[in-house]
Amino acid sequence: EILKSLKRIAEDELRSVGGAVITVPAYFDDAQRQATKDAGRIAGLDVLRLLNEPTAAALAYGLDKKVNGKFAVYDLGGGTFDITILVLDDGVFQVKSTGGDSALGGDDMDRALAEKIFAHAKRDATTASPGDIRIVLDLARKVKHGLTEAQEVEVESPFAGGPSFVITRAELDALIQPLLDRTGNAVRRALKDAGYKATELDGVILVGGSTRVPAVRSYVAKVF
Repeated sequence: EILKSLKRIAEDELRSVGGAVITVPAYFDDAQRQATKDAGRIAGLDVLRLLNEPTAAALAYGLDKKVNGKFAVYDLGGGTFDITILVLDDGVFQVKSTGGDSALGGDDMDRALAEKIFAHAKRDATTASPGDIRIVLDLARKVKHGLTEAQEVEVESPFAGGPSFVITRAELDALIQPLLDRTGNAVRRALKDAGYKATELDGVILVGGSTRVPAVRSYVAKVF
């Protein structure tokens, strides 16, 4: 159903869709890859091939134009984190190791920030209604986006009559540090599995919306 929907979106834009290349996580096994191919066929797509997501990211950044090198693809999305170590040798990509955390991403940052907002608003998050939690989570996401450019954001209380308050980038950085440390553990494992030191890599590709957070970028620079 997801691939059918994507096909419709593509057809709206391109009028018709011919062959398709579908990206999949590098850790997918043969059964998962075959299931993805079958799903594409059922959705009415001519699946030419499957491509590992980190390889697709490397191609998107034009790395295939280089002769060779060792690269890390650090992919931090809304709900998952993937780290892949790639080697490019004369235009051919080899996945040397892959790892990550399937329960780690920007959503966790939003939740940590939402708890902070509840505290600023002097409300108990544990007794809040689902509606209030959704409102505060949406607000947390907006604050996170605002702190990408600004050092602080003034926040109006999501609750009637509540005081407004300021949240700083330093507060956000402190909240998400434990999440960043978890990505660092996965990075070190992936490097060990690949048999490389961080200093041996030729570059790091950042993928996923959560890598726009300044603290993530500075942390990645430090880890590598």
